[in-house]
Amino acid sequence: MTEQQQHWFDKLAKDREESATMLEKPSMRGIKNSVVEKYSDQAHFIYELLQNANDAKATKSSFQLTTQGLYFKHNGKILFSVSNPDTEDQDKENNTLGHINSITAIANSNKTESSIGKFGVGFKAVFQYTETPHIYDPNFQFKIERFIIPVKLENDLADRQTDETAFYFPFNKPEMSAQKAHSAILEKLKKLVFPTLFLSSLQEVVWKAEAGTGEYTKKSSKQKQANDITYEIIELYQQIGLNQTKENLYLFTRSSEENHTYSIGYFLDEKDKLTPKQFSAFCFFPTKETTNLNFILHAPFLLTDSREGIHRSKEHNSSMVKLLSKLAADSLIILKELNLITDDIFETIPYRNIKYGNDNFFSQFYTAIKEKLQTEEILSAKGETFANKPNAYWADSPPKLFVVFRREPKLFVVFCRETANAV
Repeated sequence: MTEQQQHWFDKLAKDREESATMLEKPSMRGIKNSVVEKYSDQAHFIYELLQNANDAKATKSSFQLTTQGLYFKHNGKILFSVSNPDTEDQDKENNTLGHINSITAIANSNKTESSIGKFGVGFKAVFQYTETPHIYDPNFQFKIERFIIPVKLENDLADRQTDETAFYFPFNKPEMSAQKAHSAILEKLKKLVFPTLFLSSLQEVVWKAEAGTGEYTKKSSKQKQANDITYEIIELYQQIGLNQTKENLYLFTRSSEENHTYSIGYFLDEKDKLTPKQFSAFCFFPTKETTNLNFILHAPFLLTDSREGIHRSKEHNSSMVKLLSKLAADSLIILKELNLITDDIFETIPYRNIKYGNDNFFSQFYTAIKEKLQTEEILSAKGETFANKPNAYWADSPPKLFVVFRREPKLFVVFCRETANAV
């Protein structure tokens, strides 16, 4: 820690002590409780830690769960910083606010609304399990007391590697027993859902506990480009104890004019054919938003405070769904070129006019894909030919049929929209 950093650290500690005293007043205690307990899933902070590691450009991360606390480490290249507490408003606007300033504040960080966290409110969920989170990196070693006060530690973590950032969360919460904390976190570590899939840097998450071990990894093939769409095969590997699973999917990605990256993923079976699978919508990690779509999607949505739902009133989110729908429709052209369009495509694409998501929030996928099939040569007709609009019709009456006319006169195929089989 340089002399300037020491000065700002001490000044920050004094500033936060004044704020902590205010938060501890009976009239203010509800603020702290509402921040800490906003997640219905108490161990959601595991995802928040992974977000922070990804923001630090980490490629590897690890958890070590003991009966007395939780250790988290990553190899991120961006280290902790501190800035002048007197200029925090200006520094936030300039994206120069120190990490320690952010982690000891409430809802004050450099991140924009639709980016993933740099020690925003989400990190505060760790206080469900600990009173004093410890942080160690090459520049700073400190703990946080009374929710927001940074306190310098005299000693580094004994086994921390020189290129590691480490966290330690002792289970010292009076109302949360160490046993209960241990059990809740262990269950969460066992049930993470594709924790690396939509992160830009992080490729490996491993964990270790007395009761077992686990691993989540991501590997990608060489990216290819089709106009403004990037696509690649992603291999997701998971091992929990002796159980191993592997998922392969084609991931299609675009960036918006505001540089927001969004993706659509189609899962592949053991024969490398498309296979339908349903997941909730992702905002880097899974939300609780049902889509009723047979593929996976991700966008930097603006989420509710609990990070479980997508704000319906935010224009940004409506725009993201529109962009995702167009990406899904445009991806069909690439799938055709990859020889992945067969009669079974109707098991994957939204061919029925049903309710897609709560409040039909994802209905544009049905509309966009329907229009694409009516205007492009996508569906196979005979041999290597494909049906275009003059020869292909999306039948709305009767509602269960999709009709594709072959190029040859008087020859046609009728597809059942309920079964996706030729009849």
